[in-house]
Formats: sequence, C-alpha cells, structure tokens
Amino acid sequence: MKIVKVIGGLGNQLFQYAFSRALALKTGDQVFLDISSYSKAQHQIHNGFELPELFPIKYEIAEERDIHRLSTQPRSPLSKVRRKYFTKRTHYIDKIFRFNPQVFDLKGDWYLEGWWQDGRYFDFCSDLIRKELTFIADPGKENRKLAATFEKSRYSLVPVSLHVRRGDALQNPDTWVCTEAYYRHAIEAARQAIRVLGRVARPYFLVFSDDLAWCMANLALEPSEAIYVDWNRGANSWRDMWLMSQCRIHIIANSTFSWWGAWLDQHPDKIVYAPEHWSLARPRRLAYYRYTFDDIVPQDWQRLPIV
Repeated sequence: MKIVKVIGGLGNQLFQYAFSRALALKTGDQVFLDISSYSKAQHQIHNGFELPELFPIKYEIAEERDIHRLSTQPRSPLSKVRRKYFTKRTHYIDKIFRFNPQVFDLKGDWYLEGWWQDGRYFDFCSDLIRKELTFIADPGKENRKLAATFEKSRYSLVPVSLHVRRGDALQNPDTWVCTEAYYRHAIEAARQAIRVLGRVARPYFLVFSDDLAWCMANLALEPSEAIYVDWNRGANSWRDMWLMSQCRIHIIANSTFSWWGAWLDQHPDKIVYAPEHWSLARPRRLAYYRYTFDDIVPQDWQRLPIV
C-alpha cells in the first residue's frame, strides 16, 4: 500500500495525482490519496479537491487509520516537531525537490509527501495521464465561443496564452514575480515563431492574471491583438486552465497552474516559453528543505531570460 498526500491548489493537485498514477503503474501497488487537508480551515483559500469534478480520474481515498499508521501528522506544536525531525520510517518526505526515481523502489507500505513537480515522474505513462486529465466539466459559454473562434480562424489567428502571476507571489520571499523583460522576450519570441513558420497568421494573446490592471499597463499589447480574460473567477477559476489548453503557444509564469495549462494542450506543434529561473529558493546549508525548482520546466520547452 502507498498513500500520496494531496495538498494545495489545482496545479499542485494535478502533479500529485499524476505521480500517484505513475506510482501505481510502475510498482503494481495499490495507491490511495490522502485528501484530508481539504477539510482543514487553513486550506479553504483553495477551491477544495477539484480533480474529480473536472476530470475522469481514477482514485481511492486513504482511510484515516492507515494515514495515522504510516505518517506523522502535524496536528499540534509537538507533532509538528516530530514530523520534521522524528518522522515515522514509513513516512517519506521529498526534501530536495528533484527527480528521484528511487522513490519507485520503496517496498511495503509507505506514506509519500511531496510536490512531485517534474514531468519525468509520469513521462512513461503520459498518454494515459492525458486521457485521464481530459476536461469533462463544462468550460462555459464564453470560453467555448472563444475556442470555436480560434478553430475557425486557425489559418489566420494563432492563440497565445500568457499568464502573469502576482498576488500571492508578491508575498513570498522565495517566489519571484516574472519581470516585464521576461514577458517582452516571450511576446517577441511568439511573434517570431509564427513568422518562421511562414504563416500569414497573426498572434492573438489571451492574458490570464490575478492582476489584469498591471498587465494592461505593462505588457504593451495592442487592443486588437489581446484579450484580458476576466470572467473565470472563484469556483470557476479552473476554466482559465481549460482555455489555456486550447491555445497553440504558451507563455507561462512560474506557476503550476499555467504549467498544466500548457502541458494539457494536445497540439503536436505547440510551443511553450518558460522563465529560465523558476524561483529564488536555493539550497541552504542545514536547511530541512533543499528546494531548487531547477527541473520543473521540461526539456522541450524553451526557457527565456528574465532580465
């Protein structure tokens, strides 16, 4: 038995689910999901465990007794210390944030806690993951209409998703916000890519952000070449990801949300631009977590300068 902890927003949930499916396929073990974090008040800022409402996923929920048996849960100040320094032998915590194929070699019953933000964990079963992560929820009339327009104009218009993440990132000292320079590089790269293809088509930028006012003031896009997507809010925020996945070129932020918006795009000739540096976090001597975030961008995506 293996239990994979699920925590965070939609992008994080997708990584943890994809890892859990890869773990089951690679090991042949029965894998359960621990979704108990979504019953806790501190995680109500997210929209709960969204996956089963959006995708035809296959999963089983871990029982409380098995979670307790295999893991050390931070439910009190003392247990937080115990989880960090005296974790049960059966509780695996990913502290390095790097691809570690040895995790597939763990034998017996384990509770696995981590972000698993590296496509190499599920590369070998990516076709299955894409099938299970096909949206089944209604993306809404306005989004469907926009996607249909792009399909009808596919020889004259190339939709480009552009994601700007600011709100929560501005509050985290380890999460830098993608610079204006990065977006200038990416916008020009998208235009150049379309010119190189020899198409008469022009780019049309779909801008997604938690700070659209900043985008309008700083991205230097002409009104005729951009639309600022401001109608997918609250519980319908996932529809931004669906609309991203309908585009052909992607300019992502250092965000798991737009990472998945690009990954779920099934166009074989898609182009994805990502920042060359994902985070300010670097391994610190004696630190418990030694995150680098260096491997989150797939090799076939293009990293662009941030200055």
